[in-house]
Amino acid sequence: MAQLLEYVKLALMNIKSNKVRTALTMLGIIIGVSSVILIISVGNGIKGEINGALNNIAGGQIYIQSVKNSEDNEFIEFTTEDFDVIKEKVEGVTGVTPMSGFNGEAYSNKGSFTAYTYAGTESMEKYFRDPLLYGRYFTKEEYDAGANVCIVLEQSAVHLFGTADVVGMTVELTFGGQVEDFTIIGVRSDNESAMYNMMYNYDEVEMEMPMTTFYGMIGYDQELTFDGFYIFSDMLSDTTQITSQVISILEARHNCRGENRIEVQDFNSYISEVNGILDKVTLFVVFVAGISLLVGGIGVMTIMLVSVTERTREIGIRKALGARTGSIMFQFLCESAIITLIAGIIGIIIGGAGAILVGKLIGFAASISPVVILGASLFSSSVGIFFGIYPARHAAKMSPIEALRHE
Repeated sequence: MAQLLEYVKLALMNIKSNKVRTALTMLGIIIGVSSVILIISVGNGIKGEINGALNNIAGGQIYIQSVKNSEDNEFIEFTTEDFDVIKEKVEGVTGVTPMSGFNGEAYSNKGSFTAYTYAGTESMEKYFRDPLLYGRYFTKEEYDAGANVCIVLEQSAVHLFGTADVVGMTVELTFGGQVEDFTIIGVRSDNESAMYNMMYNYDEVEMEMPMTTFYGMIGYDQELTFDGFYIFSDMLSDTTQITSQVISILEARHNCRGENRIEVQDFNSYISEVNGILDKVTLFVVFVAGISLLVGGIGVMTIMLVSVTERTREIGIRKALGARTGSIMFQFLCESAIITLIAGIIGIIIGGAGAILVGKLIGFAASISPVVILGASLFSSSVGIFFGIYPARHAAKMSPIEALRHE
């Protein structure tokens, strides 16, 4: 241990005596490490932001859709009984709903507004991830009864009544020439996700109601059937397993096993694909940034060779006094490792600060992983050791006589 400390002390003394040269040697390592830290941290932050937005929109969702039969050109007609069986028999399913959207007009004491209405079962609440600020969602009993109730967005409530807390108030809705009064039973928070607003942005008023209510309003009195519907699962469930069980149940109930008449859109799979693409892009950019580490390592090797040349007489004297080849080699390896370790620490600080700054400028939180920091530290030291091997071996193999003759 004492000998190791002595080597470290000698290395630090040599670094201190050649400040400018050492700083220039460190520059390539600093740029490489800081670039890797910044890119990975920013990439992880962006990935987390995108994942959060995608999960907020569609995490845990599965869409089941009927495909036309090639013989009779007909769709399978799914029913609410299918939904009940799925909820009862498939573990991990938290809700099932078809969903449709309709344009209409909404009237209040503040005037007339364009209204876009979503209609589905009581499970449609799980499609919209934003919380209810006031009131509640409609129940299965209200769905079965076709009750004239609705949920509106916070901003929609302000458009209609000038305030967000409008639970219990009545709004007049017109669809297909039919006019009826609806009681507002809930107010949902506006979705703040930029991605969601870009994909789903409707003017003025947006609301949700039971599908049975809408069809009853337009005079449709037959049993409701659907050619597609959403399944919601808890985020920890295996959606692939859920999909397999659901298809098996539906094919058995509609006698179409093996006919490939049911299509599936698993949104978790899409999210995984997006993550895979982001990981590949990040890996490529990190690879490019890693080239600067390679260049920095070559710089370390060059400077260490210069140092060996300058200290040839010192090496000869040490060998003449009995220093072993391994001791001299270890001394120079220690020096190159310390140079790259210091450069790595500086690079980590600069990269971390840069990632935080970029995150604030773009508007998200950079994700700085301790594993990445540890990896960068070890890698920078490894670069120093690797590129210091040749100069160290060159110094260690010098002949004492030739070294002492060197001017």
